[in-house]
Amino acid sequence: MNWSKAKTVMIITFAILNVLLYLTIAKMNKSEPYILSGNDLHSLKKVLLQNNIILKTTIPQKKEPLPLIKVTREIFDEDFVLENFIKGQKYGKYKENRYTIFKFEDKTIKVDGVSFYYFERSDKFKNMSSSQKEEYIHNFINSHQLKEINGQVEKIIQGKKVAIKYFQTYKDYFIDGGWIEGKIDDKGFEFSKCWFGSVAMEKAKKDVIDAVYALLKLVEIKRDTKPMVINEIKLGYYFNWSNATKGEAVPVWRITTEEGDKYYVNAYTGNFEEGK
Repeated sequence: MNWSKAKTVMIITFAILNVLLYLTIAKMNKSEPYILSGNDLHSLKKVLLQNNIILKTTIPQKKEPLPLIKVTREIFDEDFVLENFIKGQKYGKYKENRYTIFKFEDKTIKVDGVSFYYFERSDKFKNMSSSQKEEYIHNFINSHQLKEINGQVEKIIQGKKVAIKYFQTYKDYFIDGGWIEGKIDDKGFEFSKCWFGSVAMEKAKKDVIDAVYALLKLVEIKRDTKPMVINEIKLGYYFNWSNATKGEAVPVWRITTEEGDKYYVNAYTGNFEEGK
């Protein structure tokens, strides 16, 4: 018998049984939300460490029943490009897989109905300061009907490269599956957008699983001995259909690692939506 493998299976089994017991107790005492004790946290971290999963964040203990949300993507098609970018200029157009590609001057635009990509190559970016590059990105967004209000902004400066990212939110919850990003380095300016233009919560709400359960799901998928460092676990929404124009986004626990990988655990079912 492979005792090492058997030991791992036993650890996983006992971990899941403990979580199920914890969830049962929590639901029985719904009016008094169960708060993890020091011993609970110690046991959880021990199970994770035995599987080379290191927790470097606090575990959310407050949660509320959540509904699905209906989302509809913004549309980026030929009419959008012609109206907001080309406006009578000479251009070339061709198809490449699902994309329609436009070439004019030193610029390239790609659209597929639900996403937009722009690239501009120019020597003018070589002599720009970081603040000028940041201003260029903002001006581009504002002048081409690409601005959004329901988003969190992240700015990254690495040497001569400046990147500004917008992440979509709704009622204090993140909605992953949409983004806005502008990047400038010495070679050129790159911009992409895929956004939900319409977001509405449904009326029916369901209980969501605890963050503890979502964390322990990682034990099931981890196959190597390389340490996995968890920097954040957060409740929000995820739309996992990259080419769909509309649909329902599900509540998820998003687990983010130190390396930037994100794992989405369905907050209704406990199943993985995606890991990357």
